[in-house]
Amino acid sequence: MTGSLKSKKAIQGAIETHLRGNPHLSLKNFNTQIESVKYKGNTADAMAKFVSKTDPNAVVEVRYQLKLDGRMWKVVSSQPAGGQGMPGMGAHGGTSGSMYMGQPVPGQKSQTSQVPIQPSH
Repeated sequence: MTGSLKSKKAIQGAIETHLRGNPHLSLKNFNTQIESVKYKGNTADAMAKFVSKTDPNAVVEVRYQLKLDGRMWKVVSSQPAGGQGMPGMGAHGGTSGSMYMGQPVPGQKSQTSQVPIQPSH
């Protein structure tokens, strides 16, 4: 493995590529910062911080697990590191589906199935 694969830039690129796959997120609304990375062979654990461009106090931290796939890192899983979601980061303004950088909140169903249908009166 070359040194360029073991860099925060390579990890950030993999995370941003992963996030682009979520249509509910807009990468232009926040800055991505890689706080730390721990490498273990062909895997890595990274802590990313997402800071709103409109409110620097609105921050979401997410822990990512990545795996080397050929010569590219791929996100295997992610988990919020705590705190609240950031309104405006996703198309739904901080609803549960976009609250943690496109990852559903553990224990909750997807957005489409969590809203009960109410009969109209």
